[in-house]
Parts: sequence; C-alpha cells; structure tokens
Amino acid sequence: MTLRLLLAPAALALSLCMIGSPSVKGAILWNEGEDGDLPGDFHSPQALVVTPGEHTFSGSIGDTGDTGATDGGDADYLSLMVPDGLEIVSISVQTYSFVDGNPGGGSFLGYRSGSDFAGQGFDDIDAWTLFFEVGLNLLPDLGRDSLAAGQHAFWLQETNPTVVDYSLSIQVVPEPAVGGLVGCGALLIVGGRRRR
Repeated sequence: MTLRLLLAPAALALSLCMIGSPSVKGAILWNEGEDGDLPGDFHSPQALVVTPGEHTFSGSIGDTGDTGATDGGDADYLSLMVPDGLEIVSISVQTYSFVDGNPGGGSFLGYRSGSDFAGQGFDDIDAWTLFFEVGLNLLPDLGRDSLAAGQHAFWLQETNPTVVDYSLSIQVVPEPAVGGLVGCGALLIVGGRRRR
C-alpha cells in the first residue's frame, strides 16, 4: 500500500474537521479612552456581542472619581453575548498597571452566567478571582474551561485605594460541531478498515 493511500483518508478527515472553523480577527469591544466609562451599575452592564477571533476591552478602575464599586470607587460591569456555535476559550490579562497607589494582590473580577448581577455580594456571583499577571488565562481561576453560547456578566473592581488601568483579551472560537466530529470519526473508521 502506498503512502498516498494511507494519508488520503487522514487528510480528508482533517479537512472536514476544519470546515466551518474560520480564523477571523476580532475587534476592540470597548476602550474607555475612546468609548467612555463602562457602566458602574451592576443592574445594567454594558452589553457587547463577540464574534470569532481575539477581542479586547480596556478601562480604569479604582479611585477615578466614577462610582459603582462596593467601596465607592469606580467599577466596570459588562455582559458578553456569545452567539450560538461559538465559545470563549480564554480571558487573559493583556495589560495591567497602576497609576497611583498600590493595587496589592490584584484587582477583583467577578463572573455570573447571565446578563447582570442581582447585587454586589458573593452570593450574587458564580465565581471570582484577583487578576494582575499579564498573559494569565483567568477562566481556570473562575472554575471554567470555556464559556458557551449565552450571556456572561463580568464585574471588575479595584480592591485597594489606587487607580488601575487594565486590558483583557478574549479568545472566541467556534464550538466543536458534534456532526463534524462524528463525520471525522466515521471517516477514520472507514479509512482504517480499508487498510486491513
């Protein structure tokens, strides 16, 4: 049996698995320097829709003069709408710097499945973490491998008397299609039987 006959089923299976998974460059979802302050109202987060690719949102939290945080400082609330067929596979710290004061152990990121928060207590969120380390994927710290289609609310707040400038990067990819995976498996089985 020639190498060509052995590789043909594998190449076909790989090609079918890749159909419908385009790599699309994302966008800047929100930049407080250009788009204005993200809402400080936990009942009305800024609603944003993601598409495949990498997206960023950035802002400032802490003693900026705006309000919304539990300590009276500036908090940012946003809700990401993930359309059917897509999932968020990472939320990473792109930049993190403090303008004045000391952020201590990092800034607070709260998460809730849904479009908003019922309040500002730990009973009102599904998970939380502190962030500051550039490049770190925050999803595992939130107890998630990925975020599927639907609404996902986020609450960002500084935990110390300082001002923090941040930028988070969100990676959105197509969800693995069950039909495509079954088709790939069937092709691999058929290809395996031909070799015998």
